[in-house]
Amino acid sequence: MAREKVGALLMLLFSMGYGMLATKIPLTFLAMQETFTSRTMPYGLSAMGAVLSLAILILPTVDPAGKKTLKEETGGMDWLKGILLVVSMLIFGLTMKWLGFILASIVFLLIGFRILGERRLWLMIVTAVPLVFFLWAIMSVLLGVFIAPGEIFYQLGIL
Repeated sequence: MAREKVGALLMLLFSMGYGMLATKIPLTFLAMQETFTSRTMPYGLSAMGAVLSLAILILPTVDPAGKKTLKEETGGMDWLKGILLVVSMLIFGLTMKWLGFILASIVFLLIGFRILGERRLWLMIVTAVPLVFFLWAIMSVLLGVFIAPGEIFYQLGIL
């Protein structure tokens, strides 16, 4: 079986599992009557993943004889940067409750910029801070989503 077929099969299994887990997302009584609920996006992502995976599995490969090996395909990639970004995303997710969305996002972006090679601190700050406040404003003001400021502010007595 070709490498992309194995990947498509794994993605199909993941999409099916994700769709099954989406059915367990609890809905309030009023949300059950809504068109767009907390289950809608996971259902859509699961369906798209399954359809695309099935397309890769069913359609023939373009050039099975001329394919490169996995080592040849991934030889020039900078794996350390990718791993560091994944670790920083995990830390971001773990610290968001404590630091709050704004501080955690700014720190995450600054660390991400640094990992990706940017060295100008002023540029990183001028990019990260307005972006985070713009996203916060969209979520809290336009969409009406309450974003908790973070436990650290309650512990310090600021809020």
